[in-house]
Amino acid sequence: MYLQKLEIQGFKSFANKTVLEFTAKGRNQKSVTAIVGPNGSGKSNIADAVRWVLGEQSLKLLRGKKSEDVIFSGSPKKPRMGFAEVSLYLNNEDGSAPIDFREVVLTRRVYRSGESEYLINKSKVRLSDVLLLLAQSNFGQKTYSIIGQGMVDAMLLATPLERKEFFDEATGVEQYQMKRDQALNKLKAGEENLRQAETLFAEIEPRVKSLTRQMKRLAERSQVEAELKSLQKKYYSHLWKELTGKMKNEETRVAPLAAKKKKLEEEISEAEGKLKVMEKEQPTSDVFRKLQTEYEKLFEEKNRLRERDMTVKNKIALFEHVGLSRPMAMPASEVEMAIEDLFQRYESFVQKLVKAKEVGDLANLKKEAEGLRREFADFFAKLKREPAKHEAAKIDPSLPKELEKIAGEIEKINRDLTEVQVKIENFNREQEIERRSFFELQRILQLKQHELYLLTSEINSIQVENAGAVARREDLEREIKQELGDLGNLGESAGFESDWRDKIFKLKHQLELIGGIDPETEKEYKESSERYEFLKSQITDLRGAIDSLMKVIGELDGIIKKQFDTAFGKINDEFGKYFKILFGGGKAQLTLKKEIKVEEEEAAEGEVAEVAPAEEKKKKGEEFVAGIEVEATPPGKRLKNIGMLSGGERALTSIALLSAIIANNPAPFVVLDEVDAALDESNSVRFANVFDELTGKTQFILITHNRATMQKASILYGVTMESDGVSRLLSLNLEQAEKAVNPA
Repeated sequence: MYLQKLEIQGFKSFANKTVLEFTAKGRNQKSVTAIVGPNGSGKSNIADAVRWVLGEQSLKLLRGKKSEDVIFSGSPKKPRMGFAEVSLYLNNEDGSAPIDFREVVLTRRVYRSGESEYLINKSKVRLSDVLLLLAQSNFGQKTYSIIGQGMVDAMLLATPLERKEFFDEATGVEQYQMKRDQALNKLKAGEENLRQAETLFAEIEPRVKSLTRQMKRLAERSQVEAELKSLQKKYYSHLWKELTGKMKNEETRVAPLAAKKKKLEEEISEAEGKLKVMEKEQPTSDVFRKLQTEYEKLFEEKNRLRERDMTVKNKIALFEHVGLSRPMAMPASEVEMAIEDLFQRYESFVQKLVKAKEVGDLANLKKEAEGLRREFADFFAKLKREPAKHEAAKIDPSLPKELEKIAGEIEKINRDLTEVQVKIENFNREQEIERRSFFELQRILQLKQHELYLLTSEINSIQVENAGAVARREDLEREIKQELGDLGNLGESAGFESDWRDKIFKLKHQLELIGGIDPETEKEYKESSERYEFLKSQITDLRGAIDSLMKVIGELDGIIKKQFDTAFGKINDEFGKYFKILFGGGKAQLTLKKEIKVEEEEAAEGEVAEVAPAEEKKKKGEEFVAGIEVEATPPGKRLKNIGMLSGGERALTSIALLSAIIANNPAPFVVLDEVDAALDESNSVRFANVFDELTGKTQFILITHNRATMQKASILYGVTMESDGVSRLLSLNLEQAEKAVNPA
């Protein structure tokens, strides 16, 4: 794997899109690119761009205060940019990166709003994805992949713990360390989750046990309810069918009665119609009334004639009695008037006498009769004593004729009366026949009405019974719906048993003894049981996961220790070798600073807290590497404390250490930003020779002012900055130029 191309746009002073291309390293081909330029031209921004695209988060190393500071801020002649973007093109034909692409493009982009993006081959990813890929590809941020200004001394002046971080990367265990850190984070999260799950489990377990007991009661209740419901289905089905059958029987009984009632009503209607017709024919009674009236008139006329006849006869008898045939002193007219008056008084007396007989009161009429008799006697005596000087009173000759006439009229009236009497008798006979027919029809009508009444009463009685059955069935339907929920739930009623009702009562009583259970209990039990089983399963899974993670961590610890120890030994040897080359002698070595864990689960104080994202668990009494010490003794000196070395000596020592790391575990490419700035000319030559030896192992991008270093480069980029504040590149392929000048 090697770096093919670097694209920069909007990053710091590189406002315009700038592309740097690099050559591939090979067996007989070096890949050294030197970037030169005056101070302030922006050449170190190229190293910052590489560091930034590789995921660097330290604003201090990026020489900024906030993330937006990496975006071109503008100049009087150039407006500021809205975003910064850097893309790193890596050739992955050898498969160094565990990704199925021949070319890997890492891109990082940031906007002035603060939003940022990471992309691998144009697909958005997380920072952790980028860091893991780089670690698996043997890249690093903290050691030799990118060495910036001032970082040469920092490697030596760092604390043992910080120095160990460099060596984790340098020994190639960083990818395992990252996996270990991830496993530790998962372990910590898993243990926290386990603690919470166990706490919740302890809280819910008593409730689940209580609910389980209730559910047993509920199961018992459900069994009784099922038996009750089954029995109720048969019992209610029997009652339902019994009532339904009874209603059908009553309907069957009503049908012929209703037909008979209808026929009776028709017959009664017909009889009533006939009676109405007969009543309308009653004008024949007018004939009877006329005959009766005529008869009464004739009878009255007959009586009148009889009275008249009687009067005439009385007069004649009176005249004959008093001898009215001789002359009288009184005038005849006066005599007649007197006689007439006496007769009227006599008739009045007779009427009183008749009434007195009816009421039984005759005593009061004796005096009146006696007085009337004396008046008659006196009148008749007076008539006898009357002198003969008066004209003779004679019987009216018309009286006998009148009697004859009256007798004739009476005879005629008698004939008429007889005729009318015959008509009346005939009419009465006809009327009697019709009356009898009318009364017979009335009698028949009354019988039929009575029969209709009885029939209606019977129908009403049946209908009342049927209504009662309907009401009972409606009540039964409500009861069935209340007990069974729906009529469709009725079962077969075959084999009815008389004790079903008692059994139902006993089952209900049994349910009462079991007691009511909150309807929410089953729901709560289900939820709690699910929660209980989930927590139980989760605890089992978490314990299994924790065991697996601890096993993975143990395996990773073994790999890390083995690889670290092996690589550390080689780097230590190479460090001594390159130290002697650069110093022309002397001695240098690396030593591991080991400590023993005093308290279990206790985090290291101070800087140890920054070892990993997750706090490592170290058992009490366990030995662990707490840091790395660097010992360097230049030739002719007895110094061990590197803090006592001069600046040049520290630079050479750092270069020796860097060379040892590269020789043991070369990164795909290394960026060195003015690491040779503190070297004098002779030391620069030594550095160039060592550097030239390492070019076969990795690809170098050098930012330098040193001529000896420039001479080892195959490509030279010059960086300038014009008045608009924008950095620009000039490139020169030195190998091609040399071939052009000195052709073979």
